This record gives sequence, C-alpha cells and structure tokens, in this order.
Amino acid sequence: MPTLPSGLQLAISKDHILEPDINWFHAPDGHFWYWIPAEEDPPPFGPYHEQLRQPKHAAVPQSKEEMSKFIQVLIMRDDGMYYWLGDYMYEFPFLMKKLSKEDQVAWEKWLDTDPVQAFLDTAIQECQTQSIINKDATGFVTVVVPDGSDSDWVNTEHIVNNPLKDKH
Repeated sequence: MPTLPSGLQLAISKDHILEPDINWFHAPDGHFWYWIPAEEDPPPFGPYHEQLRQPKHAAVPQSKEEMSKFIQVLIMRDDGMYYWLGDYMYEFPFLMKKLSKEDQVAWEKWLDTDPVQAFLDTAIQECQTQSIINKDATGFVTVVVPDGSDSDWVNTEHIVNNPLKDKH
C-alpha cells in the first residue's frame, strides 16, 4: 500500500465483493454480487462513518480495467485504520477531488506494480468463482438473531454458506 510523497497513505480493497455463498439470491448468469452504498446514505463518507449498504450484482469483469471499477481506494486514518471516502480505483481521485502532481505520479506508478496487477487478476478470479457457485444459490437469505439481542431493533447475522470454505 503506497505512502505518497505528501504522506497520504492509501490502500485498495475488494472486501465489499461478497464471498461465494449458496445462502444468497440468484443473479443472472455471469454476474457476481457486491455491496454498494445505500441510496439513503451516499458518499462521500467521513473517516468514522458507519455506512449503510445494499447488495447489487454486475457482470463479472473481463479485464483489469473493468475490475478497477469495483476496487475501492481506502485512506488511512490517524489511528492506522483505513476508511473508504467513496472513490473507486478507476476514477481516483474523484471524491477526494485532487492529488498533488507528485502524489498523482506516485499513485500511477504504484498502480503499475506487479502486486497491484496480481491483486486485480485475483479479484477477477474471485468474481468468476462467486458467479459459478452462486448459480446454486437458494434464492433467499437465512439469518440468525445473535444471543443477547435485546434492543427494540432486531439485529441479524447472515449465515454464509461458502462451499469453498476450508478447501485450500
């Protein structure tokens, strides 16, 4: 993850792409599921904002350029944790508005490194795998109410059924 000349520390993430799960909804053939900001809670997000999200599906990317539309750019907070302002790799910087010329050059140089290119290849493979496994999805989601849930709100946890879990 790069530290730019200005000291800004960035990272890229694919954590919002769902893992393969047959306890999920069907999607068209060749599509994968990922989380997007909920309509009522759009970006930009602050460093400590807890985002509301909703699931969405899209065609599996066929190139690194297409995959970059689904890769989030994260910014390091003062406490060493990262947050998402709302920018995706393909458009960065967008919500962040602007990088200095030196930072922009360093960012673009980092994007061309082997680890970043391998990250994009892996992300494409994960989307393809999820698409294939989710063909057998139940078409609905099973959740459980965790112990100790005693508020007026019902908090639930999604039970992920990933047939690949512990297979590596």
